Amino acid sequence: MQNHCRLFLPILIMILASIGEIRSSLYASSGLNNNSPGLVATIQSVPWQIPFTFTYVAHEQPWPSSVDIAGDFNDWSTTANPMMLGADGIWRATIPLTPGEQEYKFVLNGSDWITDPRSSPAQLHPNASGTFNSVIDIPSPWQKLPEPAPDLINPAGLAFDPNNMLYYDPINPHLLRIALWAQVDGLSSAKLILLDSDGNKRGYNLTPGAGEYGKIVWGVVVQAGPIPIRYYFVLSHGEQTLYLGGGNIYSIASSAAANAYTGDMNSNVVTPEWAQHAIWYEIFPERFRNGDRSNDPEPHLPWTSSWYQPYLPAGEHGDFYSYVYQRFYGGDIQGIQEELPYLRLLGINAIYLTPIFDAPSIHKYDPADFRHVDDGFGVKNSLDQLHGENVLDPNTWQWSASDKVFLNFLAAAHAQGFKVIIDVPWGHTGRDFAPFQDVLKNGKNSPFASWFQITSWGPPIHYNGWDGPDGGMPMIATDPALGLAAGYRQYVFAVTRRWMAPDGDPAHGVDGWRLDTAPDVPHPFWIAWRKLVKSINPNALIIGEIWTPAQAWLNNGDQFDGVMNYPFAVDATQFFVNAFGNGGQGIGPQRFGAQLEQLLESYPYQVDLVQQNLIDSHDTDRFVSRFMNPDLNFGGQDRLQDNPHYDIAKPPPLAYTRLGQVAALQATFVGAPTVWYGDEVGMWGPSDPSDRQPMVWQDLMPYADPDVTVNYSLLHYYQRIGAIHRQLQPLQTGFYGQFISENSKNVFAFHRDLGNQHVYVIINRGPHTESVTIPIFASDTGRELLNYLDPNQLNLVYPDPRDPQGRPVLIPVDGSTGYATDSNTLSLQIPPWNTFILAQYSAGRFDGDFKTYDNAKPD
Repeated sequence: MQNHCRLFLPILIMILASIGEIRSSLYASSGLNNNSPGLVATIQSVPWQIPFTFTYVAHEQPWPSSVDIAGDFNDWSTTANPMMLGADGIWRATIPLTPGEQEYKFVLNGSDWITDPRSSPAQLHPNASGTFNSVIDIPSPWQKLPEPAPDLINPAGLAFDPNNMLYYDPINPHLLRIALWAQVDGLSSAKLILLDSDGNKRGYNLTPGAGEYGKIVWGVVVQAGPIPIRYYFVLSHGEQTLYLGGGNIYSIASSAAANAYTGDMNSNVVTPEWAQHAIWYEIFPERFRNGDRSNDPEPHLPWTSSWYQPYLPAGEHGDFYSYVYQRFYGGDIQGIQEELPYLRLLGINAIYLTPIFDAPSIHKYDPADFRHVDDGFGVKNSLDQLHGENVLDPNTWQWSASDKVFLNFLAAAHAQGFKVIIDVPWGHTGRDFAPFQDVLKNGKNSPFASWFQITSWGPPIHYNGWDGPDGGMPMIATDPALGLAAGYRQYVFAVTRRWMAPDGDPAHGVDGWRLDTAPDVPHPFWIAWRKLVKSINPNALIIGEIWTPAQAWLNNGDQFDGVMNYPFAVDATQFFVNAFGNGGQGIGPQRFGAQLEQLLESYPYQVDLVQQNLIDSHDTDRFVSRFMNPDLNFGGQDRLQDNPHYDIAKPPPLAYTRLGQVAALQATFVGAPTVWYGDEVGMWGPSDPSDRQPMVWQDLMPYADPDVTVNYSLLHYYQRIGAIHRQLQPLQTGFYGQFISENSKNVFAFHRDLGNQHVYVIINRGPHTESVTIPIFASDTGRELLNYLDPNQLNLVYPDPRDPQGRPVLIPVDGSTGYATDSNTLSLQIPPWNTFILAQYSAGRFDGDFKTYDNAKPD
């Protein structure tokens, strides 16, 4: 649930990383030749600290008691970076930042937001609230290096730190991501050499990413072992080859091997391995499928009724919005279970459910009880059959008939190869929450009086609500040590145990959590709660709702595993939808590539792999409708009630073709592709409430609106890309590198690499056929590459319906030919609005067991 009360600002993705130290000693200092072993340089890395100052101006505002600096580098927190007042009257703070533009403001007294008084007009950027943010452009030390010589490696233009996850990062017990940083144009090739206990070598080419801010990341993902890992690098530039081992550079390989780096497969940041292979489907239960009409709320509307027609109670008058938020259609848990086979055909193996707990609303983000499933989703009036429950005593808690419907659904989903996570807003409840009702009744005498943010005991009582003062979603009181109020915290911990191990066995509980409005809850709570969750089920997944860069929640491995990746959606919208040039808010392939690289470098790679890569959700407009409404502020102008000019017409066929390109990016970029229900059948519309229309089903057609139909070609396309992601292992855990970002051609291309298996993705987002040439890796030279998106080359084959865990697979068409690679490059003609996904044929593995992974022949 998007927090519309927060200040949402343009998102600039940034790297949270150590920056390679740049030293003054350059080429002449080496004095080496091909026969002389010896030390050249020690590769180090240091943080890049940026000082900020604020000077009080008496006539502009009262003297502040506190000044904080908030920006896109700390999720616009008003407490994360306090400034200290010096004896000279100047407030100061030093913050570790990375190169590029960073937006910020000063926050006086915790609530008064102002731009930096020293910012010139050119240093101000507009934001979604209609005000401006100050902007600082941080220089990169890499850009200060001299231009590289054609045949000499500059030791000062290299960075590798074996103790930093940006460079040496065990993804899981079987896979290792390893990378080094180099100056742009400073290397022509790089190779990783792994050594076994007998000194035998395995070599893997490092692949380069896109150059940005003067540096390039060269890396690879490989199966590693046995422990300890021993390794060194072979670095080449023109005619020169050097060897990096143990922090030193040598001119011969034997010296680097003798002083090889060593490492293990342990990581401070651990994410569930299954989530690294997930394909997500987000479901809004009230609008997905009506499986049991006996639990339908009264009144409710026919599933196929016309969405934009204003349905009003008898005798009432109003427009579409008068009662749209009170519309029920009867979606339930039984309906979701009924359609699990449908989800299997999409290749889905992970389901995210928005809230299912007892609540009066359609969306359920105003829970009356976290202990019980809403009867509208299960069995009508089942909660009335429960007696003797005490909120403060989990031993008295019972299982309602609706709760059991959900537990049966979990069993069915697990049997069909699905993981299931559920949505909770721990930072607030609904007004109907029994402890809050007790506070309204008994005031300070209530045993729950300390649970909520009461602003006045009255009478009447006043309180902070997520949706405003005295609103429908009372905010939970915070605690500096515990994060949330002690009594409520104990209640949440008990609820967590209940749903993760309902009978004491975590195999029968939920597989994780999505955390609504996560920044509303202080870090100490999340740290303690994660320990509880992982103690019950170490493989449980924790996903936070954070719309901005989220390093504070992700990079220490002590809170969340990942987030809903809204910055990815922003980047995709800027590149695929918005106009590039002529005043549009779009970006070209080069900037798109740089933003994606920065996004990846913001987090450890095992975090990147489990990010929910969404393009839309229950809090945004449908992506396909953005093609009808380009150049809007993401999340700010996509609701019809806020923007009466939003075009709600059904998008034309070209828009769905272009949506397919975005879906292909989801299936191939680093992270877990995440589908908002109905995108795959062509649903369209603005944001809340119209992004939550009833799902379109073939067996329910025709709908009252003749434009509402199942887009079968799009549905089959989504089934294909699900199979592609599932079948090509590099798309799940492989390294990411870029090789084409041509603004003039509207072409963007990248590759994913797992050991020496490679997938090549080429996107032409423009209206003209483009000629492109891509480099081919050695392990693919002389082999045939197939375009997995071309039905003339690979057939989509559906599983045996008797196989409860079956998913579609791709099999080569008899007699079809792919693209021969008899050299180290491949030239292609990419039609307009088209995407190629090229790889050697792989039958894939479908059991998730990657311990038997074969790296194939080393390069």
